[in-house]
Amino acid sequence: MPEATTDADVPASTPPDHAVPEWLSLDDGEEIQWMGSPVPVSIVGTAVWGVLLTVVLIGFLILLMLPFSWISLRNTDYVVTDESLYVKKGVLGTNIESVALDKIQNTEYSQSFWGKQFGFGSIDISTAGSSGAEISFQKVKDARSVRETITGLTTETRRSTSASDGTTESTAASTTDRMDELVEELHATRRAMERIEQHLSDERGASPGDSPSAEDTPN
Repeated sequence: MPEATTDADVPASTPPDHAVPEWLSLDDGEEIQWMGSPVPVSIVGTAVWGVLLTVVLIGFLILLMLPFSWISLRNTDYVVTDESLYVKKGVLGTNIESVALDKIQNTEYSQSFWGKQFGFGSIDISTAGSSGAEISFQKVKDARSVRETITGLTTETRRSTSASDGTTESTAASTTDRMDELVEELHATRRAMERIEQHLSDERGASPGDSPSAEDTPN
């Protein structure tokens, strides 16, 4: 008899690499390319400054704010899809910002002293017409690589948009040319009909019935 299997014998299913977060609603066909959040080690710099400044009151205030900074980090998420960028923030509530890839005009990468020590950085994303950064990915691991991913997706989106626009313009031009041809054919047909009518009219004017009779001819 085959041995009975238990739940412990069944291997657990492997979750997808980019499971869609519950706060994120994607369009049909939209796929996640990268997900991340601020690295917890990024508050080390704040803690160090707080300790160094304990000789004055501001140092104690900085240290008192560390728990809130930690909670804020844990409630911040970044998502990059093949269509848009998303930033989710909020402790008591939830605030979601998004920017479509085809709207991105520029991306800037920056890294602080502590970022160099622990391998994290920030990315500022601006759009056409914005006076500054539209959204930011702050203190993420391998920020340079993430920026390259965003740049590559943005470039590909622009190429697809340009190709689509070129196809639309070509179709419109072809339709316009065809309409011009049809109009010209109609004009040619009309001129031909006018010539036929003129020819028939001339023939009727030259028929025997319309010629003067002998009686009407003066002597």
